[in-house]
Amino acid sequence: SIIIPTYNYGHYLAEAIESALAQNYQNIEVIVVDDGSTDNTRDVASKYDVQYVFQENKGVSVAKNNGVKISKGDFFVCLDADDKIHPNFVSKMIRPMKDPKVGFVRCGSVVYNESYDFGNIWMPRKIFSKYCLFAGWWGALGPVLIRRKAFDSLGSGFDPNLRRFEDLDLCFRLLAKGWKTEAIFEPLHFYRIHPFSTMNFKHDGTDPGKRDIQVINGKYWFRQPYRRLYDVYKMTLGKAVMLALHPYNYFYGVGRKIKFKNYIKNVAKSLQHQKVEKLLTLYREALLTIDMLIEWSYNKDLRDYYIKKLTELESRLQNEIKTATMHLN
Repeated sequence: SIIIPTYNYGHYLAEAIESALAQNYQNIEVIVVDDGSTDNTRDVASKYDVQYVFQENKGVSVAKNNGVKISKGDFFVCLDADDKIHPNFVSKMIRPMKDPKVGFVRCGSVVYNESYDFGNIWMPRKIFSKYCLFAGWWGALGPVLIRRKAFDSLGSGFDPNLRRFEDLDLCFRLLAKGWKTEAIFEPLHFYRIHPFSTMNFKHDGTDPGKRDIQVINGKYWFRQPYRRLYDVYKMTLGKAVMLALHPYNYFYGVGRKIKFKNYIKNVAKSLQHQKVEKLLTLYREALLTIDMLIEWSYNKDLRDYYIKKLTELESRLQNEIKTATMHLN
């Protein structure tokens, strides 16, 4: 079952539905759960061979839970209405489910920023035990394929009190319950970054995302020892291993971070607010790409990919700064 919860995403919904219907795994159903949309969501859904369900606006967790209730599959995935999945998503994600102890399966994501037409690859970590998860070593956690039996074993579904990160919370609960997780190390999910996407929220006290992370941390207080241990590992053994095995990539990344910071620092004070925001968007993307380059430096294909993307970002950032400063003169 492919469940698509949506709220006023009629302009994205068609792409999500079409990607779900394009699966090369034949035995699927697609369910669109409309969380009280006031746009053209119903009209868009009516054009496709999907099951459409309307509910009063109660949030994404309730929409997902309602979708699971009416679904018939032994396995299900909740796909955000502004995202897409690869035609091989189901056929490849379902393979690890041959092990009856596996509760959920995850994959890599192509993270696409529509603001400036730029995509990047995020891959899950190969080490993803419950201990690494609780430590904060989450990896790429896009839409996960979930075993219904595992979901039902929790007694309750997605937490309706969470407006964001409800999928992460559910994975915590599955692992705490004793279910295993596996990963497909391919980008089978396409995550769209736009002004209202989860990855674009503001890290301040007014954002519900920060509140939800605090709620999750409170629920899983026993994560703290793992988090502290992982922080120590990153600053000691992890950094030592990186320096020993891939010193060039490490210092290349550090050097690029310093360079990008100088770019922003030198021009930000003299630019208008909206132009600074655009530069900061590119800057944040560059920092994420650098971090991924350092982390995946042992994988030649991903290393080469991130170096190429970083070069593209550096060129874009330089052009944006040049254009912005020309307008000042």
